[in-house]
Amino acid sequence: MNNEKNVEVNSTTPSKNKGKKSDTMPEEIESEDSELGNSTSINDSIKPESDQVPSDKNFSSSDTQKTEEETNNEENGLPEDQTAKLIEEARHYKDRWVRLAAEFDNYKKRTNREFGNLIKNAGESLITELLPILDNIERALQAPQTSDETRSFAQGFEMISQQFQEKLGKVGMKEIKADGEIFDPTQHEAVMAIENAEQPADTIVNVVEKGYTLNDKVLRPAKVIVARPPAKTPE
Repeated sequence: MNNEKNVEVNSTTPSKNKGKKSDTMPEEIESEDSELGNSTSINDSIKPESDQVPSDKNFSSSDTQKTEEETNNEENGLPEDQTAKLIEEARHYKDRWVRLAAEFDNYKKRTNREFGNLIKNAGESLITELLPILDNIERALQAPQTSDETRSFAQGFEMISQQFQEKLGKVGMKEIKADGEIFDPTQHEAVMAIENAEQPADTIVNVVEKGYTLNDKVLRPAKVIVARPPAKTPE
């Protein structure tokens, strides 16, 4: 009897264990199925872009040309008409800049030349006021010397006149040549014309008042008398 009971107990225990295994197995299978489902859904969601973009093999040549132009415009950043307009504006501004640079260079040269002349002729007004004094010295030297005393005075005035002209010559003053020259209206002033058959017409025969220049600029024209041909007598 005891052996039969033991057999029965042993026979019942496997059935219990089998029941327990049957209870746990479906849960494990369900968990594995869920994991597999998740993995398949993730794999489905991650697909290459080539699979997602539909392939179209029927592109025409015009479409490819348009796409090339669009890519070129995108690379340049501007359309062709706007680029041509900008190039024309750049040429216009460059030409204007070149002209302004040339004008400014000429302006600098002109102002430098005028400034240099201003410095050279800074004493023009003073020298012009000294010219009458020089004229009076010249007239004093032309006076007749009748005695030794007047001759000594004349020598003294001559030395002063020479020194005066030397100092004025250092700053650029020169006497205008007039006697025997052809009349030049830019340097001479005719105060009289006399008939002279020996001299050509418009020849200076006498100097009334000397003229001077300062650095090639006329301070005072020379006042002169010119010759003219004699009038023809009626037959």
